[in-house]
Amino acid sequence: MIEEEEYYPKWLYEAIVEDFLPWEKAQTFTYEEFSEKYSLHDSIWIGLFANVTYEDTATLAIIWDASWLPDEIAESTPEIVKHPFLFIKVEKMEQIITRNYKDVNVNRGIAKSEFTKISGSKNSFIVYDHYGGEVEVIFCGQMKFLGIDREKKVLEI
Repeated sequence: MIEEEEYYPKWLYEAIVEDFLPWEKAQTFTYEEFSEKYSLHDSIWIGLFANVTYEDTATLAIIWDASWLPDEIAESTPEIVKHPFLFIKVEKMEQIITRNYKDVNVNRGIAKSEFTKISGSKNSFIVYDHYGGEVEVIFCGQMKFLGIDREKKVLEI
């Protein structure tokens, strides 16, 4: 059995909760541009963090499955403890909706994700897990993508 610290290095908690992630090095893409090169399939949820105190953003934190990544991003390996992290910051977040969540007592793997323009500048980003759970973020701003390896090195995505 893998220890929790192997899944989540100590620096990760502070980086997410205290917002010490190097967002200045993030890439701003449309979801369509991101999904042409990368997938969230079989990645594992860490969580969804809404910064409602200081800004209207939501950050999706994910252990990014290296099996689906190009070799220049991460070595393809089934060892989750070697997979990098992906953080997606959604700006001008308006609403977060969760559906079909129940206690399954395992890490929630991601089955797929989709992006839809709702109207005008309003967008919907939905992440579906392998157990029927869904997280939908409704937003009007940009999406920023930040890949970081386990040694805290920013990945060129």
